[in-house]
Amino acid sequence: MATLTHELNGGTEWTAVGDWEGVIADLLQLARAEECDALSFGLPEIARALICTGPHSQVRAYDAAAGNFIVHGPTDRAAVLAEVGRFLTCIVSE
Repeated sequence: MATLTHELNGGTEWTAVGDWEGVIADLLQLARAEECDALSFGLPEIARALICTGPHSQVRAYDAAAGNFIVHGPTDRAAVLAEVGRFLTCIVSE
């Protein structure tokens, strides 16, 4: 929820996607009933790290073959989110 709130401009855009209090109440009810489920996207480490950080963050990975760091940033994160969106669209349509 914290990541989603961050993505929604610090929570100011929650009204564009849903009722924050209702979502929290539903989430708490599911957690208390032990009915929470998760969908694994099977993302590689870098993609997973990009999703777990904020939209302006960077993830640095060491490339041992080249002997330097590769920096993955907002553009890479947007590409991962787009791919996840396509995946979810396919699941919803099924």
